[in-house]
Amino acid sequence: MSKRSLMLVAALAAGTACAHAPTPPPPPPAPPPVSAVGTFDFTTALEGTVVNGTIIIARTDAGYGGTVTTSVTEPIPVRTVVVEGQKLTLTADTPDGPLVFTMDFKGDEFTGGWTLSTMAGTHSGKRRKL
Repeated sequence: MSKRSLMLVAALAAGTACAHAPTPPPPPPAPPPVSAVGTFDFTTALEGTVVNGTIIIARTDAGYGGTVTTSVTEPIPVRTVVVEGQKLTLTADTPDGPLVFTMDFKGDEFTGGWTLSTMAGTHSGKRRKL
């Protein structure tokens, strides 16, 4: 191969190398799963009435336990708690059937929804600081 051909090949190779986009940095790691343990204050609406409530979740030998209390109910025992990333879902047993409550966290604040029998709603709230 002539000197001129080698220079041409080298120039093309350099141009090709420069034409590639730089590799983007990897995405930031996902935050650790939200802690289910704590006291959570929330607000929702039931048939047009604002309802304030508190959820208390503690670690037990069997997993988690706690209560859901609102301004219109007695304390309702929590049966299950499931954490998936920044989402917490709890189920509590009521005389009208299971209450399912979801909480999607951004820091200590959360939004979500609930269902109980034929009723459903949305809520928002915040974890209490220790």
